[in-house]
Amino acid sequence: MDKKQVIMVIGCQKFIIYLAWGEKKYILSYSHNPLLDYWFLVEKGFTGMLLLTKPLPIGYVSYLFNNCTTELERVGTLFKGRSIEEIVALKVRKLRKHFARLGLSKDFLTENYLQNPIPKPFFDLGKIKVLEEKLMGRILFLNEIDQFIKKKGINAGENEIQDILQILFLERKCQRLPSICFEKDGRKICHRCGQRERILSIVCASCGLKCYHCEECIALGESRSCQPLYGVPGGRRAYKLPHTSITPVMDVQLSLAQKEASAALRQFVLQPEQREKLVWAACGAGKTEVTFQAAAEVLSRGGRVLFAMPRRTPLPDIFNRLKRAFPQVPVKMIHGETKDKFSHGEIIAATTHQVLRFYSAFDLIILDEVDAYPYKDSSMLQFAVRRARRKAGKIIYLTATPSGEIYERWRKRELSCIKIPARHHGYPLPEPKIVVEKKLRRASKGFNIPEIVVDLIHETLEGDLSQLLIFVPSVFLAIHVAEELNRITQLPPFNNFNGRWVEYSHGRDEDRELKRERFIKGEFPVLVTTTLWERGITVPRVNVLVLFADAEEIFDEAALIQMAGRAGRTSSYPMGKVWFVGSRVTKSMKSARGKIHQLNIEASEKGFLKPEGLQWLNGWEDKVNCLKNG
Repeated sequence: MDKKQVIMVIGCQKFIIYLAWGEKKYILSYSHNPLLDYWFLVEKGFTGMLLLTKPLPIGYVSYLFNNCTTELERVGTLFKGRSIEEIVALKVRKLRKHFARLGLSKDFLTENYLQNPIPKPFFDLGKIKVLEEKLMGRILFLNEIDQFIKKKGINAGENEIQDILQILFLERKCQRLPSICFEKDGRKICHRCGQRERILSIVCASCGLKCYHCEECIALGESRSCQPLYGVPGGRRAYKLPHTSITPVMDVQLSLAQKEASAALRQFVLQPEQREKLVWAACGAGKTEVTFQAAAEVLSRGGRVLFAMPRRTPLPDIFNRLKRAFPQVPVKMIHGETKDKFSHGEIIAATTHQVLRFYSAFDLIILDEVDAYPYKDSSMLQFAVRRARRKAGKIIYLTATPSGEIYERWRKRELSCIKIPARHHGYPLPEPKIVVEKKLRRASKGFNIPEIVVDLIHETLEGDLSQLLIFVPSVFLAIHVAEELNRITQLPPFNNFNGRWVEYSHGRDEDRELKRERFIKGEFPVLVTTTLWERGITVPRVNVLVLFADAEEIFDEAALIQMAGRAGRTSSYPMGKVWFVGSRVTKSMKSARGKIHQLNIEASEKGFLKPEGLQWLNGWEDKVNCLKNG
């Protein structure tokens, strides 16, 4: 027996469909332990129970149940002149029909009556309440719940936990879902991640039936059709009026543009009409801090706040900023390598993958880098964020480069937007100069640096006394461009520099973090990199050169804007330079420059730029016009 089959034996959880009745009404449901349900329903006035199926994996049971019952029958409905025998006969006929559709043997059908006297099970009511409170805002598998409550010091076996979860389900305090659900058209859907495409089948070693599992979210543990998910909505909702006063402690003084955005977001969380808001901020404009006042309003009303982002790299920094801003509030961080992935806090900072384990938990979700991989193209992660929001909760999307669905919704006025077009120092964003060099070609055995590129490097290092960040579209080019530049910088017109001028870095470089820190400290002047560092790097004095900027398969508009956004971020060197160098001009190059220019125009019109910043912008526009005119 292989490893996966062993997992199936351990994890296959089966349920039984039953019909229960009293004097005037009947109900249909399903349970892993019908005796438990029987005594729960006896206390509600029911007197009899008939088991309609033998134990089956929850994926099959859920399909049969949903197709053979009505919504009223699932909560309890009147007989309406029908006898219990007539109702049973109708349900058995429907079950036979859908058994055939699923390819199930009719041997799984049964008609087994349960009636008094049956031993009444014992329940620890204290554990039921504690488990409900601990699971609020979570959606987890049974084995995850078992791990979770053991970490919380609760002594309960897996069978007892499942019984408690069934009671919470019967009391309508807990949702119970098959991890993989069968749909009427024959397709399957994963209830953990919302995906339909990457669902594969395997024969279950326990029951011999087909078991389906999801490949899309397998990194978080296997989601299988024989395994239920339990979701408990997140506790109390935020009050309409503040019941405590929480004011964020700010590390920095907000600029005028940030103050306007902060006030607008505060109003957004206070009014009930809008559910989502886009914050479109220039790279380096300080978008995170503008959300703190909105978060404080929600926290003051007893609500919970999630700061989520696709990438783990910036998470510790956000976590530390949140702890400083809200010292009186529990703040927890959750990512793939966090030991305690079930931490509770009024503020949670998490990667978007970890949000898959939250369920109706947050009154406010602040989603940073909404344009970044892997969130941008992942319907799974988008599904997770929506499910983590409470029914009346709100989402704030933060981005410097709105694209795809978010941008289209804004363009169609389906999503309102707050713009922060200026950086804190009051200077305009460096607008890229497009340089066309026909000699620029990617070679299989190396790379020759065109003279115009050498001139730009010399201008940066010797003229501006600045460092240079060079972006290239591949690992191969990062290595070979760096090697060629190290050779060239030992020759005139460069000063004779003893040591290595140029380093390279990429996603597979084990020393990438060390090189990043050394570059920020100014230990070497030139870093050649891939899109690895298009985000998350701020250098005090740096120019940016995008080489092969016409490689549209890698350098789309958003990537070009992000790379250009590495320049001019600090008040010590706010007028950094940016060059897009390619053998041709692409649509992405033009649109990236156009969007950066438009933000500068808006910043100027709204009075967000200092007089010296305006002078620089006007001078830059004159230079650009001269270039356009030849």
